Parts: sequence; C-alpha cells; structure tokens
Amino acid sequence: MATREELLRHLWQEVIDPNLDEAVPQRIAAHCEQRPDAPFADSGAAIGRLLALGADPRDLCLLMRDAAYEAVFGTLYALGDPGVDGDDVFNLHEDLLGADPSGREGRPASV
Repeated sequence: MATREELLRHLWQEVIDPNLDEAVPQRIAAHCEQRPDAPFADSGAAIGRLLALGADPRDLCLLMRDAAYEAVFGTLYALGDPGVDGDDVFNLHEDLLGADPSGREGRPASV
C-alpha cells in the first residue's frame, strides 16, 4: 500500500502528465477508429475532427491534462466527502463503466 505522497505522485506521473505527450491525441483517434463501439470511442472521432481542422496537438494535450487533473481532483474529493460506506474503495475501477447512468458503459451516444 502506498503512502499519500506516493499515491499523489503516481496520479501525476501515470494519470495527469502522460497527456502532455503530443502523440496521444493521434493515438486516441486511431485507437477509437479501430474500435468504434469501444467506451468513449466518440472522443477519438472528436479529436480527429479537431486535428483535421488544424488544432495544435499541444493544445489538445493541455486540455486533456486539465480534464485528467479535474477528474482526479473530483474523485479524491468525493472519496472524502461524501466518502464510501466502510471505506470500501478497493477495485472501484472495475465498476466504473458499469455505473454509467445511460447504461451504455461510456460507449458512443451515452450522453
């Protein structure tokens, strides 16, 4: 089990900052094109359209990094308030897609 500092460092290094890699937007677009029914595949199409319009990949990276930070921050905040009964927070990632209120597990047309 990691210390608080190790967890926070891990989140920055493995979740937030990898979005600064300027190859990431193109990889996401290509991956989603290959798997159009995968969860969040519609984000790949959106990225592809933005790149086709001339968007700077660095700008997309900065937006994705900000979104990742906001998601991590919101998750960490929610773990403390409202929290989880009995601190049952292990393996929540396994249930995340299934908790999509649309029932589509993040797949296109889930919003």
